[in-house]
Amino acid sequence: MSNFTDFFPAAAGGGGGGIPKYQDFTSSGTFTPTQALIDKGGRVSYFIVGGGEKGRFWSGYGAFGGAGGQVKMGYATVTNTTGCAVTIGAGGSSSEGADGGNSSVAFNSAGGTAVTASGGSGEAGAGNGSYPGGYVYSGTSSRMKASSAHSGVLGYGAGGSGYENATSIAAGVSGGPANSGFGGTRYSDGASGFVRITWHE
Repeated sequence: MSNFTDFFPAAAGGGGGGIPKYQDFTSSGTFTPTQALIDKGGRVSYFIVGGGEKGRFWSGYGAFGGAGGQVKMGYATVTNTTGCAVTIGAGGSSSEGADGGNSSVAFNSAGGTAVTASGGSGEAGAGNGSYPGGYVYSGTSSRMKASSAHSGVLGYGAGGSGYENATSIAAGVSGGPANSGFGGTRYSDGASGFVRITWHE
């Protein structure tokens, strides 16, 4: 529990730790550490989601939902107030099965270590550490297999469904809200990534 007092300094000796501050990014921008953050040790937590992959339909073989973007959670320590570039990976859209873009935070600009979450790739496979989409296999015998998309992490980075209908949408495996890293359904684009940075001053 050595990190507890980093985020809740009041527990270590009174004085009030305050309410955590956070900054969300749904488009690329800059995170600039404050001097107050540096004075408190410069420790931040991050939640980074890559862009989701676009789904694919292969005539005669089946439909594949796109893989969700990778989700990374952890801590970084910054040592100065230099701005850190935040990149939000775009959802795959250029063609069927297009990969999602990587999301990243350049903490190294402020003395920390850069962190990148990969965009979704590999469709129904596990590609690049991302979450696989579901699939529907038809083939010459018209066999069907239920979608098995991964549900993601805390609602982010879920795999898209091979189906594209109201049932799969209600189940939460067919695309998803904007900027959540969801993989697309068999015909739809992937969703863009997301970054949240949290700290105390």
